[in-house]
Amino acid sequence: MALQPCRAHLPRARHTLRALTPTLRTYATESTPESFKAPSQESSVPRWSQTPAGMKAPMQLDFAKSVKNKIWSVNNDPAKLDDMYNRLLGPGGSKMLPEELKWLAVTHKSFDQGRRGFNDKLALMGRLTLIMEATKEIVSKAPMKGSRQTDAFGRTPFEHEQLASVDNLNVEGPKDVVGKEKLYELASTVGILDVVRWKPRLPQNLESSGVEVVLNGAILAIIGAITLQHGSVVASKVVRERILARLPKNE
Repeated sequence: MALQPCRAHLPRARHTLRALTPTLRTYATESTPESFKAPSQESSVPRWSQTPAGMKAPMQLDFAKSVKNKIWSVNNDPAKLDDMYNRLLGPGGSKMLPEELKWLAVTHKSFDQGRRGFNDKLALMGRLTLIMEATKEIVSKAPMKGSRQTDAFGRTPFEHEQLASVDNLNVEGPKDVVGKEKLYELASTVGILDVVRWKPRLPQNLESSGVEVVLNGAILAIIGAITLQHGSVVASKVVRERILARLPKNE
């Protein structure tokens, strides 16, 4: 029965907490740091153009073994970025995405320590969209030679003329249609390397720094951004007409 005195004070404690709740809320709001508050419309600047003040450390902690590895510049010209989008997506392609999203799609996580956002999640969405369209293109072809395989247990599968092309996936997969080498070639053709924002490990050797992976991610992120901005119907048309149609075909 030692808990009886404590139970008697519980209602009084709840009443006191209710009375102090407005005061606690007011105190928490007024003590919020300036860096956590949303900037006003007059003083706000695009996030892509500068590092957010709240994410800057008072002292630099990233040190390079060689000073040459720190020298690297990226594009900050919106007109140059728009030209790339027009080459990739066609006339008016630069108007398909809002400004902030256009810059985010070409920003790798190595740029500015990821403090201005990066395109990993957009690239994941774009990868799924691209694989879907590549699969649809494969199964839309006539049945390929060698696509029909004999069942190891002697079973007879259901057959229909509209399902015959599904077996094409036994011969050709999405990676054969939209492999990273093909996407890298397309990215180099439209000039994504000139506008992508990243920090290579070795500025004198971009290949060993992973330029192929970075440019592939940029194209996938652009596709993902279009998918989220306009929906799957528009994204499907863009992928078929502006991506798949320009990739080299398999012999």
